[in-house]
Amino acid sequence: MTNQSTRRTFLAGAAGAGLTAAAGCLGDLGVGGDDGSYEVWALDQGTDQIYVYEPAGDDEFEETTELDVNEDVGESGLVPHMIDFSADGEYAAVACTAGARTLVYRVEDHELVADIPTGAGSHFSGFTPDDEYIQVDAIGEGAIVRVDADLEDEEFEIVDEITIDDDDTFQEYEDAFPENDDGVRAQPICHDYANGHSYHTLGPAVDFAGVVVVDYDAFEIDHVITPDAVRANCGTMASPDEETMYLTAGAPSNHEPTGGVGEWYAIDTDAVAPIDPDSGDTVAEASHDEVAQSSDGYDAHGFWFTAGGDELWVLNRETDDGVIVDPETNEVVEEIEDYGPAPDIMWADPDDEYMFVSLRGPEPLSGDPHAAEGETPGFSVLSVEDREIVTVIEPDEGNDDSDFHGIGVVAT
Repeated sequence: MTNQSTRRTFLAGAAGAGLTAAAGCLGDLGVGGDDGSYEVWALDQGTDQIYVYEPAGDDEFEETTELDVNEDVGESGLVPHMIDFSADGEYAAVACTAGARTLVYRVEDHELVADIPTGAGSHFSGFTPDDEYIQVDAIGEGAIVRVDADLEDEEFEIVDEITIDDDDTFQEYEDAFPENDDGVRAQPICHDYANGHSYHTLGPAVDFAGVVVVDYDAFEIDHVITPDAVRANCGTMASPDEETMYLTAGAPSNHEPTGGVGEWYAIDTDAVAPIDPDSGDTVAEASHDEVAQSSDGYDAHGFWFTAGGDELWVLNRETDDGVIVDPETNEVVEEIEDYGPAPDIMWADPDDEYMFVSLRGPEPLSGDPHAAEGETPGFSVLSVEDREIVTVIEPDEGNDDSDFHGIGVVAT
């Protein structure tokens, strides 16, 4: 297993391999509060701040809270990387890569209620659909960590973990997975839930891609999708009906030996097999070049459904553009010309008015710098109807250390 001692040690090494993350592994699509109110939580992993915004009308948003993660925990250099909300919207789980932990905040008053040592490179922490557990993709441990989540009493305890490379089911396929420089064959990146299972992409780089599928009640791997079949290494996003799991694969244009990669996949969650984009049939013996669909750019990364679930937006981190997919047909129906410079993660508002997209900074902590180096750290706000940026918000404008990654929207 890899170890991690400082803020940049883990991230710098992973950046060279193309450390990636996902949007889409973040619970259901959400609904508005009784009055349609909501909050946008934007994570600045470069300065360890979480900024909370509310809509203020006329395409404007007002900052209401700034959370200093280091101050909350009493340590520095934690790197809040990704965020997920419980199904009831009352709690937020924040995975901190360099901090090797998961933080849980109460949404109502933005108070920290738990600090859980979930392991090196805790990259994404997601509540199970029943809010009974938090599953954590700990890259540096090569493990999926299970946390018992007693939300009523606000008590959290690590109760199990799956070290993927040591798992019996995975070992049946180990020859299909190359070892990385640390001698590990599988490191989990992100996940989402569908049909009683969690789908975990592997990476970080596309060279070490693939998918493991976990029965999350039994907490056991019961399916493995090899990188030859699906070379997903980034995002995970279940369709609202849970019949399809969407995955992305990304690499920047300077990546060796593959060159630039911008792909997305549709997986039938009943057959646990990729869907052929030409026939619409599942393919038991697929190769990734047969079932991958193009994102029309480089470093395909984050994606999200509109609140109605009738559009899936996909973005490319290097080329700043993307596509819109019709989930009924799994066909690209439109292009997004510009998400903003170095877009990463996105999340829609509950009224289908806006898509919020995190934007990386000039000194990115994660991801290949060729693709992740940005100009306006913060987040862009796109009109869902017009597919165009209506505003860009930079909470710490002028600070080159600022580097936004995770973003989430929760009803209030």
